[in-house]
Amino acid sequence: MKLKLSTSILALCLSVSAAQAYDLTIAVAHLPNTLDPVMENSNVSQRIIYNLFDTLVKVDYRDGGKLVSGLADSWEIIDAKTIEFTLKKGVHFHDGTEMTAKDILFTFSPLRLGHDNVAIGGSGTVVSKPFIGGIEKVEAIDEYTVRISMKDDDALIIHRFANYPSQIVSKSAFEAAGSYEEFALHIVGTGPYKFSNLTLDDHVIIEKFDNYYGDNKAAADKVTFTVVPEISTRIAGLRAGQFDMITEVTPDHIEEIDKAENASIAGGPILNIRGLVYDSTNEIIGDPRIREALNLAIDRETLAQALYQNHTSVPHGWQMQVFGKMYLADRPIPEFNIEKAQKLLKEAGYNGEEIVYRTQNSYYTSQIETAQILVAMWKKAGLNVKLAVKENWGQVTEDNETRHIFDASFTAYYPDPMGQFWRRFGPTGGWAQNDVYINTEEMIVLGKTLATETDTAIRRDVFTTMLDKFETNPRGAVLHELTQIYGVRKGLTYSPLSTSYMDFTTAGVSVEK
Repeated sequence: MKLKLSTSILALCLSVSAAQAYDLTIAVAHLPNTLDPVMENSNVSQRIIYNLFDTLVKVDYRDGGKLVSGLADSWEIIDAKTIEFTLKKGVHFHDGTEMTAKDILFTFSPLRLGHDNVAIGGSGTVVSKPFIGGIEKVEAIDEYTVRISMKDDDALIIHRFANYPSQIVSKSAFEAAGSYEEFALHIVGTGPYKFSNLTLDDHVIIEKFDNYYGDNKAAADKVTFTVVPEISTRIAGLRAGQFDMITEVTPDHIEEIDKAENASIAGGPILNIRGLVYDSTNEIIGDPRIREALNLAIDRETLAQALYQNHTSVPHGWQMQVFGKMYLADRPIPEFNIEKAQKLLKEAGYNGEEIVYRTQNSYYTSQIETAQILVAMWKKAGLNVKLAVKENWGQVTEDNETRHIFDASFTAYYPDPMGQFWRRFGPTGGWAQNDVYINTEEMIVLGKTLATETDTAIRRDVFTTMLDKFETNPRGAVLHELTQIYGVRKGLTYSPLSTSYMDFTTAGVSVEK
């Protein structure tokens, strides 16, 4: 009888445990084409890959960006060009194989980083060059020790292996896949969740990885990211209990969700600047005075207040406070001066030629509304800007005679200008590679010093000079700090990070029992 009673109690306990397990459904506006980190750098991929992969060193966003142990137990910066990592033992990939030095060598190998790989459904150029293109050699000292050498002195050597796109992948899984395309469809990392399914423009499913080595385990058994383009439909689904969370909540809907009995708001500004890119190789806006006039005609504070109320702010140029000692606190926000803009346009001989501004419907929060306000502001200065709404990034960045202005964001992947401003606008960035602009030799030399110099005072002076030159010969425009605002169902608590990453571990998500 005692045995039967014990068995019954055990069965009851198991059923209660199973009942506490849960799945999450996240309604998003867009999905990535691939989840392979080196093949897509986008806000929509970042929110997913954080849960699938780990890096050698991790950034603890919940502790002021402190660098902590990841897949490496420890590390040593041998000199300004060389860093050595001692790997954790017993860490397993989602395919069951143990992570060793061979996987680190493969992750950072020319084979993986040096090809123009074909991403599923996209253009697919490898995007890692501005981040880790400076790697010269990766050596296995033994099975659990790796030494990485850079081509030049690197002021940010440790940060390069603690951030995107340095997520470690399985060499054996890559080889088993047989091609980049197949690997992108069956991506294998070491994170708390493992990849399950990706259907383009429809959904991505990730599932709990039971053999995860870290302290913060997967909070859910399964997370489904499902595409729901319209914000009104996402909100209706959240309030109806169809979705556990929704992304890209626009500020005009915050009060509506906050007042709902079964939903709440989470999130705010993140380490990212929402901005614009100018094609300075295009004849229409090739004159830097026209591009400077475009910048001077933007009333950023009015734009931020009109669309975001008190939910974002205008940064002091191409920088963020996370830069620490490299943050130029006395630098003002970008100037708004219509009279000066009109004077520059007259000097440049601008006669109302049509300037095309390419945007999308809802990739960014309030994207169309932002574009419409900008067009109206430019009109007041005498700029004839036509809005062209495109369906995808391929259409937005297509290189032809009407590529003049397009939307972009600028994530501060490292707490330094190299991780934001020069990563995006430098000669190794994707836009320079695609002939959106050509850097002057002077800027290239300054950028080289910024990357290799370790003296903070010298680096601050160099960064100041670069920003000054960029004001009169701009390749883009600062708008405001990018926001990531989420709607969350009642009973679910979500603790957002200060980045595009979404954290579905026990550190980020909890459910009321």
